Amino acid sequence: MLKPKKVSRALVLGNKKLIDQAVETLHDLSCVHIEDFTEETDFLSIGKPADVASDASNKLIKLRSLSNFLKVKPKYSDNLLNEESLLNEFDAKLDEMESAVSGLLDRRSVLESEGKNIDTYINDLQPLSTFPLDVEFYSGYKSISVRAGYIRGSPTEIETDIKNITTHCDLLFTAYNKANVVALFSPVEHTSAINEILDKYSFSELHIPELTGEPGKLLAGFNNRKEDIQAELESLENEITNLQSKYSDFVLASDEMLSITTQKAEAPLRFAISENTFIIDCWITDDQFDNAVQVIEERFNGSVFLTKLDIEKEEIKTETIPVEYDNPELVKPLETIMNLYSRPIYKEIDPTAIIFITFPLFYGLMLGDIGYGLVLLTLGLIGKAKLRSEGLKPLATLLIYCSISTLIFGILFAEIFGFHLFGHHSVVAELIGEHTALGEIFYNFHALPILDRLNEVPTLLIVTALIGVLHLNLGYLIGFRNEAVKHGIKTAILGKISWIILQIGVIIYAAASMEYLPAYSAIIGAAVAVLAVVMLIAGEGGTAILELPSMLTNILSYTRLAAIGLSSVGIALAINKIAVETLFPEGGLFIILGIIVLILGHTLNTVLGVVAPGLHSLRLQYVEFFTKFYSGGGREFNPFGYIRKYTEEK
Repeated sequence: MLKPKKVSRALVLGNKKLIDQAVETLHDLSCVHIEDFTEETDFLSIGKPADVASDASNKLIKLRSLSNFLKVKPKYSDNLLNEESLLNEFDAKLDEMESAVSGLLDRRSVLESEGKNIDTYINDLQPLSTFPLDVEFYSGYKSISVRAGYIRGSPTEIETDIKNITTHCDLLFTAYNKANVVALFSPVEHTSAINEILDKYSFSELHIPELTGEPGKLLAGFNNRKEDIQAELESLENEITNLQSKYSDFVLASDEMLSITTQKAEAPLRFAISENTFIIDCWITDDQFDNAVQVIEERFNGSVFLTKLDIEKEEIKTETIPVEYDNPELVKPLETIMNLYSRPIYKEIDPTAIIFITFPLFYGLMLGDIGYGLVLLTLGLIGKAKLRSEGLKPLATLLIYCSISTLIFGILFAEIFGFHLFGHHSVVAELIGEHTALGEIFYNFHALPILDRLNEVPTLLIVTALIGVLHLNLGYLIGFRNEAVKHGIKTAILGKISWIILQIGVIIYAAASMEYLPAYSAIIGAAVAVLAVVMLIAGEGGTAILELPSMLTNILSYTRLAAIGLSSVGIALAINKIAVETLFPEGGLFIILGIIVLILGHTLNTVLGVVAPGLHSLRLQYVEFFTKFYSGGGREFNPFGYIRKYTEEK
């Protein structure tokens, strides 16, 4: 905790004939992060994949193609398929599934193609449907030119212009889709002149389909066929759904089996191979090293062995060392927050355990309500029980942590859905009567709230600013440690401790100015602050002066803890006043309306309560806290192996 797991650079060496068994062993151990071998020499070359690689890869491609067609999605499954049984039936079942899918695919392709053709016919026929002519009358003439299409302008003007050329013409007009459609029959010898007139009116020609019959009747037939096609496609989708249900477990298990086979078969592409030996450059966590050595020794009796390299002697850059978190189970859900930002580099402090405390703390301080806390706790518990996704389950656990913090602060603030629990405004005392035994207890109990947020805003702002000071200085202290490890004590003091000294100087000066300290303390405070600035310039250069105002803005940024909390309380208070003081006294249906206002209003405020405190708490970690010490950019420790979800080993 606070540091990633200790890892060591290692080599796996062995007889080339045993490479397949070595791959199987390392895959079973699932604790070795393999580095790709890329620099070939006269003696070493990149290994070749196993013979099964090509076949497994082709089958995997085919399987995933079928899976995409059936829309099979990953899911949680308690039904693990035996790998050996699956392998025995795989080819036959894959062929069976491919045959079924191919038939459906062909049918869908034919139907969709026909549907597109019908849509084209419908689009072509609709503009002609109001003309009293069958479709075949628009073509097939030797001495008559037929033009049909859209035009801009007055039909009367067009007709006049054309009759100035020839009176031996028929001109039909109609309106379609807010445009004018014209059908013109004229002698072929006037085609050129008429085309010039049509161009003048922005003529856009229609496509006349090669059909026979009345457009209206043809349209009706096409529309009926379109409905039939849609019904057939819906039926086909039901068949696809049935196939998906039938083959889903097989597809997921087979994908996993083939992925594992491919991963193992292609592993030698990452190894260095000589004439008789293979070499695997890798990383391994120290807590797994002894067990891995023992397993390899038992299986290969010295023909393959695992040995550590000295990282310091190899002069390996810290940034290249893969990082594996080392946090207890309680803290692990917060690794999701870390991964959203960046994984720490190897020798850097891992702040996961710190934000395990500060993230829910800030969240609860902002929301701070028993009612909302209980709602969020319920949602978190349901999510943890129902969600199977590795990405979403930690968020459900994180919501539980935040809801517990919200409950604690809700008790301290003595608020439940914006109502006061204790004092002269106690909702309990109002409901059961302040003169009853229980009502008097709630009415006269003054130990809680420890802070009335709406009536003690200045105090709340001061408290949140002080929290900011503590949080930021914790960041500077961690930054001091990180800098000391990377660049030495001097750089760490000048770059990080100087900021703490600056704050001390400012505090002394401010306290003296407000007469909390003797007057001469102001000179001491000013001198300390000046010393800190000199240290900053020495450590970070002249640009450090430009960063001085950021100290104040960073501290003030923590007052959002108060602001977000006050906004939540304000919304809850407004909802309660509308329901309790405006609607309830009217009686009758207004009571029902008031209950609806309470339910809908507090539901909306709960949604805001999930989002706003989460985002702002996250911002305080990322923007204010992490920037004081955190570099990030670490590589993920990715062990060679596979986490099975749908299959069990032979």
